[in-house]
Amino acid sequence: MLLPLVLLLACEPPPPPVPGTMERKGDVVSVVNGQNVTQDMIDRTLSQLPAGTKDKIVAMGQMDQVKDQVVIGELLYQEALKQKLNEGPDGAIALAMAERDALARQLLEKIVAERANDAAIQKWYDDHAVQFKRPQVKARHILVKEKAEADAIFAQVKGGGDFAKLATEKSLDAGSAKEGGELGWFEKSRMVPEFADAAFAAKKGDVIGPVQTKFGFHIIDIEDVRDARPIEEVKDQIKGQLRNELIQAYIEELKKGATITTPNGAGAAAGASVTESKPGPGAPPPAAPPAAPPAPPAP
Repeated sequence: MLLPLVLLLACEPPPPPVPGTMERKGDVVSVVNGQNVTQDMIDRTLSQLPAGTKDKIVAMGQMDQVKDQVVIGELLYQEALKQKLNEGPDGAIALAMAERDALARQLLEKIVAERANDAAIQKWYDDHAVQFKRPQVKARHILVKEKAEADAIFAQVKGGGDFAKLATEKSLDAGSAKEGGELGWFEKSRMVPEFADAAFAAKKGDVIGPVQTKFGFHIIDIEDVRDARPIEEVKDQIKGQLRNELIQAYIEELKKGATITTPNGAGAAAGASVTESKPGPGAPPPAAPPAAPPAPPAP
């Protein structure tokens, strides 16, 4: 009598996999109700983000926020399984839609990774050169209240004095003084008119002053000048713009190579434009293309 029962049990299909199951590899960073949250899970979360967003998170020291996001996600996931939300019809539809969306996003990120190469970035930079052709000056300054003191400092600098050291010791601009008076690269519109006019009229290597503004008297060391921002400084900005353009271009490629039918129309040949009929009452709106995964919240 046992043999038929054993055969019957052997024929039963295995239970469906628990949705969201993943291998928990790497160092354990937290334990949520007995389940490990690992570094690999955090790394995978970061890998779903655009490269520029990931770099900003790392640069701004927001990795703890990513960890917190993964821990909260684990907590919500466990509770959803506990309430058996995955077993109802709504849960099944939600999971199916999430899987479709995840695959679509993965495809788009794959396309972006393949096409957003150095050559594409250089071409975008060249095609939009006018956007980056803005004269800039890189300078240090020393700010004091009295002209007599400014004249004395100017004489010291001209006599071989250490500009950065003098700026640290004497400048009233506390923000730049601790950096030796460094202002970095700036465009003319960023500075008050008197300062900007003097700086942009000078040449690389000039020390000029005293220049009077509403803040006091400035001694200005012109470290460098340039007519445009170099590509190295705007790569992340370009990647963001290029990413959107590549995604839209790829979607258009797919549409041109597809046969799309409308509810009340005939099939459209590949590459043909399709005019869709209006949906009937209660019909859902057309789905938008998948968007990029959201970044962890800023502090």
